[in-house]
Amino acid sequence: MRASPAIAWYAALLLPRASASFALPAAPAPAPAGRGAPSSSSSSSLGMGGYDATVGTDPGAPIQFFTTPGNTCPYAARTYIVLEELGLPFDLTEVSGRPKPDWYLKINPRGKVPAIRIPALDDEIVYESAICCEFLCDYVGGGGSPPELLPGGAVARARMRLLNDHCDNVFTRTQFTFLMNKEEDKDEGLREEMEEALLRYERALGGGEEGEGGWGGPYLLGGSFTLADVHLLPFVQRLTVSLRHFKGYELPPDRFPRLLEWFALCSRRPSVQGAGLSEEKIVEIYTRFFEVDYGFGGLNANK
Repeated sequence: MRASPAIAWYAALLLPRASASFALPAAPAPAPAGRGAPSSSSSSSLGMGGYDATVGTDPGAPIQFFTTPGNTCPYAARTYIVLEELGLPFDLTEVSGRPKPDWYLKINPRGKVPAIRIPALDDEIVYESAICCEFLCDYVGGGGSPPELLPGGAVARARMRLLNDHCDNVFTRTQFTFLMNKEEDKDEGLREEMEEALLRYERALGGGEEGEGGWGGPYLLGGSFTLADVHLLPFVQRLTVSLRHFKGYELPPDRFPRLLEWFALCSRRPSVQGAGLSEEKIVEIYTRFFEVDYGFGGLNANK
């Protein structure tokens, strides 16, 4: 299928070798109730089994956001936070089943969440959480100044993407490997690997003293809440609950004082609260993961 101009434009943004240009149409006005009010900008429609969510699309309809039932997926939680922070109206469609139903595979052939569909862009579909989040920021910017969530300038964006890459390819692997390990003699080494991965964020929150190379906090890139914070937050939330319950582990305050302050600060944002899960729900979900020795898409290196 030929890529649409919107996707070609966005590929040019993320991939320097691509060459294309596209002027995005104006994004819809933010929800009137303000930033980060979960009940103001989203509505819910259940997309279970054979429900075809692509039928009856109105170009004036809000963005359609596809997630798991209860919005339990941490990757989808990233996109939910961004939608709320930007105040964009959206319809939440829950997708269940393994494998995913055929109607959803037409939206995202990978069968994963999140995905978003934008009626105002001829039902353009975007998936993968980092791409969804950056796309939404560019969509709101409309070719002008991007929202605060998306850092301006090549250096700041490179810093953001490197932190996000560290989350996806280093930290989450160490987190889930430690959590799912069932051999007690390996726990200490796996815990140390996870803490070493988390120190990248502790240093980023510093002021650059003693060669730390940080940007002064209170957020990962300095004074503003950005996509770097959004990218990490859902995983730290699940870490603090799951490791306490299953491993009796807490992040040590003497080693991670800035990271713990950052987590407390971010957790007060309405968008983050709307994307969060209760401790009971997190324990319920991870109990099921333990029962089936879940691989977390290869992130559980014990398998």
